[in-house]
Amino acid sequence: MSDYSVKIKRSDDLKKRVFISICLNGKRTKEYTGLKIGLDIKPNYATSVYERDKQLQILEYEFRKAIDIGNYPPISEINHTFVEEEVSIRKAFQSALNQKLISNLNTRYKQNLTKVHSAFISYLGEENLDNPISTLKVREVQNFLNQFQSSNTYYMDKRRDLGVLLSKINNLYDLNINLIKKTERRKPKSVLHQTYDEKQIHLVLNYLKKAHENLYLCCLLSYGCFLRPHIEVRKLKGQHFKNDFSEIHLSGEENKSGRVRVTPIPKYVKEAIIERARKLLPNQNLFTETADYFNENYFSKAWSRQAKKMRELGLLSENQTIYSFRHTAAINVYKKTKDLHILQQLLGHSDMIVTLKYLRGLGVHNADELKHVMPEL
Repeated sequence: MSDYSVKIKRSDDLKKRVFISICLNGKRTKEYTGLKIGLDIKPNYATSVYERDKQLQILEYEFRKAIDIGNYPPISEINHTFVEEEVSIRKAFQSALNQKLISNLNTRYKQNLTKVHSAFISYLGEENLDNPISTLKVREVQNFLNQFQSSNTYYMDKRRDLGVLLSKINNLYDLNINLIKKTERRKPKSVLHQTYDEKQIHLVLNYLKKAHENLYLCCLLSYGCFLRPHIEVRKLKGQHFKNDFSEIHLSGEENKSGRVRVTPIPKYVKEAIIERARKLLPNQNLFTETADYFNENYFSKAWSRQAKKMRELGLLSENQTIYSFRHTAAINVYKKTKDLHILQQLLGHSDMIVTLKYLRGLGVHNADELKHVMPEL
């Protein structure tokens, strides 16, 4: 193990940048973000001292872990005389995958990267894997992607995942391999989560309340608290409920934006969860009532079974999904407030542009509707 120390350098002044100071084998460096170890941790983007301190603690922990397992400093910083011909295709892709697997990414994303890595390595063949990474050609990447033409979305998903690994190779070995950008792009067909009307949402929720209580609570939390069902809702524990069950607090590691998130709990949601939530210890899950979670497919499978029955009853249309509750809530709030900033905070988006795209994807915005957010002089 390397001789090192990692210290947090904080400040109560949000105008001053904070960082961690690393002394490794006698060399001292400052790290302001987690980018060098492949993590999107940016304390100086925080909007409060509390949030920034939490992000600093996470940053310190992740750098200690990276040093302990030999993933810091990056290879390009250890050996500046490195040339790309010395790195084989096999080593480059395996190193890139390893870096991603130790990153703070969700399980399904890691599985997708592992699958595309295995498929691409198999496609190239054992006889080519020890060639220098610089010998990899666009036509080889394109021919590999052409295997996934059952739909444009499937093709673009594979293109994206392979591109992630190639981008990480560039970062690890200080290369400039832009093979993915030169491959063919295909426009995927958008699949919208069709929203519910006011009457329908009550009918669907009433059905779920009787048919599947856990799924009912999940949908209610997605609608009333804007939480993403498969990660944020599924992993709720007693410790997340604050201020007499009037708020849910999620750390940066527990939600997609990577920032500390506080969301109010409406009265109708509180009334639905309070009996169960009050019994929970801090580490007990809302749905299992133990320290364990249901698996990540739990709500998807439950929804598939109940959705089939609801369609037969005429309660549900084909494109209405478990995510339609969150989307319906977003449109309702936007129509009520016309305030994109409020909606951004409720949805937990890290960037206002994401919120705009989110609404436009749902068919809310047209040119006239956007006029009120344009700058005036």
